[in-house]
Amino acid sequence: MRSHKLFLVAFVVLGVALLATGCAKRQLTKSETARLDAIAAKIAEAERIGAPDCVPYKDVAYAKVALEHAQHELIEHWETAEADVKAAEAAADAALAKAKACVAARPKPAAGMAPPPPSMPPPAPAPEPSPMVEEKGAMAPVYFDFDKSFIRDDAKPALQKVADFLKKEKGAKVQVQGNCDERGTAEYNMALGDRRATSAKKYLVGLGADGNRISTISYGKEKPVCTEQNEGCWQKNRRGDFVVQK
Repeated sequence: MRSHKLFLVAFVVLGVALLATGCAKRQLTKSETARLDAIAAKIAEAERIGAPDCVPYKDVAYAKVALEHAQHELIEHWETAEADVKAAEAAADAALAKAKACVAARPKPAAGMAPPPPSMPPPAPAPEPSPMVEEKGAMAPVYFDFDKSFIRDDAKPALQKVADFLKKEKGAKVQVQGNCDERGTAEYNMALGDRRATSAKKYLVGLGADGNRISTISYGKEKPVCTEQNEGCWQKNRRGDFVVQK
């Protein structure tokens, strides 16, 4: 009888230990951390050598988002994350190569002569105020792949319009709203919507928009624009919306 009780206690302890292990987040290995650090170093190098006029801001912003996404995938879905890490490496390589090419194309000063001071550009004319209603076209949503938060190529033109709007309307603020389709738990989709909104904000900041005038919020799967049970409808719900706040 006593051995039976001891067996039950051991079984319960083992179950609790397995449950705790399953709930813990996976830690990155040394090799994975080294790869991510190398990607970050390339991005930083592109910003360093490109300053002040050869920083490829769009490419750098895309590489930063790709790096963050790769890190998330290594933690949450490490079995299939290799493609995401390679995509981040390729994005960082592209940004660094573009910065180096721009620097190499700079005119060299004549030997023995100090380079002339940069000429001051003429002051830009003050932009004419325009009503917010005229900017609705700049607020088109961007869309995401299933269970992903990286910025797709087809989202870049819409994000460029939002960044241009913020540069033009100096007093405007924009809220980025992350949304998901109905699949998955409410808690998971709230976190996924937050990552999507954050990725969009980081990309906008990389384009030169003022991050202090960009806020983010996640609605998870609570604000669908389509309720049909098919991929076309789910794609419409995997989106980031941009709302002007006065």
